Amino acid sequence: MEILSPVPVNGKCSEKDYERLFIRDPEVKAREGKMAYVRPEYHERIMRITRVIGHDRLTLSAYIDHVLTHHFNQCEDAIKSLYARNYNSVF
Repeated sequence: MEILSPVPVNGKCSEKDYERLFIRDPEVKAREGKMAYVRPEYHERIMRITRVIGHDRLTLSAYIDHVLTHHFNQCEDAIKSLYARNYNSVF
């Protein structure tokens, strides 16, 4: 899996960064994944993004996968720390 460099620390995302991170072919096909529910207003927004910016070649599943990959890459340390702090072993 290719790890893409993050958006600059200031939190702003250029058009070039956005296309490189999110508007690209998926690494995993949707049929290999799981179903998830998205609130209707986000679904409509994502569908418009994939149709217009992705030129109807990008699926909703691929876009969401890219967004989550970016989120996990950006927040990995915080997630690991919070998980370790909140995890209680059953034994």
